[in-house]
Amino acid sequence: MPSLKSLRSVFNETNNTSISRERFIDFLKTFGLLLLVFNSFSFLNINYSGGEYLIINNSFSSSNSSIVTWFTVGLPIFIFSMGFTNLIAWYSNVGRDGSQWNYLADRINSLLGPVLVLIFAVSISLNVLLRSNLLPNYLTTTEDGVISLVEFTLWPLWLVSIYMVMVMFAPLTIYLHKKYPYPTLVLLVLLTIFIDIVEVPLNYSYIQVFNYLFFWLTIHQVGYFYADGKIQMFKKSIYFLSSLVLYGFLYYQVIFNEKVINFANYRLNSISNEDPPSAYYLIVSFAFLFLLISLQKNFVKLLNNRKVWLIFSHIHSNIYTIYLWHLISLVIVLLFNLDTLYSLLILLLITFAFGNYERSQFNLSPNFVKRVNPLQPWPTPIKARFSLSNFSLAWIAAFLVLLGIIHLTLGGIGQDGFFSIREFYFLRSNTFEGIGRILIGVLLLNTTVRGLAYKNKLIFTAIFFLLTSLLTRQLIDESIDNFEYLFTGFLVIYFIFLLIPKSNYKLSSRVK
Repeated sequence: MPSLKSLRSVFNETNNTSISRERFIDFLKTFGLLLLVFNSFSFLNINYSGGEYLIINNSFSSSNSSIVTWFTVGLPIFIFSMGFTNLIAWYSNVGRDGSQWNYLADRINSLLGPVLVLIFAVSISLNVLLRSNLLPNYLTTTEDGVISLVEFTLWPLWLVSIYMVMVMFAPLTIYLHKKYPYPTLVLLVLLTIFIDIVEVPLNYSYIQVFNYLFFWLTIHQVGYFYADGKIQMFKKSIYFLSSLVLYGFLYYQVIFNEKVINFANYRLNSISNEDPPSAYYLIVSFAFLFLLISLQKNFVKLLNNRKVWLIFSHIHSNIYTIYLWHLISLVIVLLFNLDTLYSLLILLLITFAFGNYERSQFNLSPNFVKRVNPLQPWPTPIKARFSLSNFSLAWIAAFLVLLGIIHLTLGGIGQDGFFSIREFYFLRSNTFEGIGRILIGVLLLNTTVRGLAYKNKLIFTAIFFLLTSLLTRQLIDESIDNFEYLFTGFLVIYFIFLLIPKSNYKLSSRVK
């Protein structure tokens, strides 16, 4: 709920900012998401013609517009900053004698708050507006395709999916970075390029889905190098020249090979370098990242100004809410032919109304400090506490949340009914299953660090939900493939296995 208390806390955090705060990382995180908002407001438009609403992506209108998107690739910049904060948070967790499952819960909860608010509000408001015929159910693309209005407005949830995958793989990638930093990065780069350039039969096109993993792990892994100081060891001029070379390569491809290289697709055009990520996307990500690193001192000097830092921190403290809601505010303004400035007003009101959770979690204390000099390593202990039972439960819970968010990103929230099946490669689910997975996953994830008394009850609830999901498929005569039977069966057996040790422990206690 809206609260002035969270606004005051942002003022206090800003005034008490740690002197060791790595402001450049704060800048990259906020600037990256603001660039995505800028893309939407700059390139998207909706026209009403012939009884249908046509959504237009103007970034494809000319080669110059596409070139602009080379300098607005905000998502890789955000993921890079996330790599820095994830590594620092890992060592901070270890320093507090923390656990790996506690790390997963803390990192995922930091973003899930605004996401759950969005899902709850959208599931009510947009469905009411759609059923009142105040909004169209579908939008038509310039390539005569059709996209669900709710699905389009929830496009920002892709960031949440990527965020969660990076956190889920963080324990592994941090270990690899510690043991084999350069070979790991080179391998991820080569895998990304190989999967993009190799031609596979249509039956094996699902192989390209692995680039969603390898590409973002590559960008995330580079953030680790900034956190441990390896990137700062080189002169800024080297990064600037590298950026010019990479941008020059892309420009050469456009001019001489007549390639269409665009990075603001929104799933509206058949030509895409983002879905799945391509080698060109990797090149432009490094080019833009190197350019920003070369200008680091200028950005830090600007942010050291108290007034600038105050304004920036207020944007920073609401950045997830701003990003998640920006398409909704823009689409409402475009559908009702209002001035674009009204969308900014709507976004401001939404941020105040729904951003309270994010603001209350905003922290500029020394939790995230400057990178440690490689010659001054982190103090012991060097390993986080590990329990196979708790870690696996936290990981499975996070995976359930991820599957639910992927469904809502692709299928909206009940627009075509809560039991209509949507497919994404080998994944199939409906809105009932999507929302259920998110709720069950969030509860189980947090059970590993708090509320242990409810653990068994929640596991029973998870088993009941999984079996109910299969039953609802049967009741509506919806097919269930072998993979879904295997996946559900594995989860049910796994949850039952978690219950067995607890039952045996209680039995032995009673005998004594």
